[in-house]
Amino acid sequence: MSQQPLESRLAGLKEESLPELPEVVHTRMEETYRMIVERDEASLEEAPDKDISKHRSKRSWLFRLMISAASVAAGLVIIVSLGFISPAMAETLKQLPFMESVFRLVGDAGLQKANKAGLTTNIQQSVTQDGTTISVSEQMYDGSRLSLVLTRIQADGGDKGKWLDLTRMGEEAGGINNIEFRVNGKSVNTGNAMASGGTGAPDSVIVTALSGVNLQLPEQFDLTMLVSINGIDQPFRFEFPVSKNTLGDLVLVPGEVKVHDHIHLRVTRLELSQTSTRLLTEVTGDPGADIKAIEEAIPDKYRQQGSFIFWFELWDGQGQEAVMVDGSSSGNRHTISQSSVFEPFEKRPESIIIKPYVWKDGHKLYIPELEITVPVK
Repeated sequence: MSQQPLESRLAGLKEESLPELPEVVHTRMEETYRMIVERDEASLEEAPDKDISKHRSKRSWLFRLMISAASVAAGLVIIVSLGFISPAMAETLKQLPFMESVFRLVGDAGLQKANKAGLTTNIQQSVTQDGTTISVSEQMYDGSRLSLVLTRIQADGGDKGKWLDLTRMGEEAGGINNIEFRVNGKSVNTGNAMASGGTGAPDSVIVTALSGVNLQLPEQFDLTMLVSINGIDQPFRFEFPVSKNTLGDLVLVPGEVKVHDHIHLRVTRLELSQTSTRLLTEVTGDPGADIKAIEEAIPDKYRQQGSFIFWFELWDGQGQEAVMVDGSSSGNRHTISQSSVFEPFEKRPESIIIKPYVWKDGHKLYIPELEITVPVK
């Protein structure tokens, strides 16, 4: 997800942060992601057994970890197996029934389609440190997002709970503390969303990344991933090539602008494929207004704890809503840009309805005056 020389293209990979309220905005986004995913998981636990697989395919993957592009010292003392898994590791994995494909078992609708269509790639790399082995087993890149499976195995058996639960606890030993991504050797400023393997694959997480607003990635690149684990001094390092694989690409550039309550909303791009739907938007204020002026002009009903963050629902003409997978925002002095990634629609719709909303006191407050319908041609 350019024709520029490689150096200039990579130099543009880092997303700008909002100059006025970056910490407030990012903190609020993380709190909202956490609230939504915990609500969805509570609903999943209450569902009858026969409905669990149905609920899993519809759950929102909105637990987001904001990742800083920190540099990491060289010379790591680790045991690395690149391109294959050691015999001992392979023997252990044989005992785990879910290892055939976590994408197929608990992935969203797009990942399941990608797996079925042969658009996923088996990585099979493992790194061992301090009695813990982390492996990357499969990945999918469709130009809108990169999704991959991380699995943790501890020599002493370790914690038997869900790996993602440790990560949510912050500094709990064994949880994922940070993931740094490097494209062709250059760090990229990108966050990531994580989904648990659930009861079927509790030691696995599906990581979704590289969906940021300003990331301009080539169709093929070498990815380096540094996974930091609480309680382990050095990060786990993985390196593997990534190639874009997708089905039925369609890119729409509507450019339509809606204005209401000093909010100027523009849909800049809508990407549709069989594996993802990605929405790119821009929010500006009245002519000449900077971020601070936009905040001051927007009515209090759209703000929570002093910040304003817009979210979006996508609907087709038959009343079907796309499930959100990932989201991120960036900005400059006058513009807030957002990238929202959704599961693909079951069938390509004739039109897509974009419904903006804000979270207010734990509930969605829709803004129908900013609703936009995009014909799909």
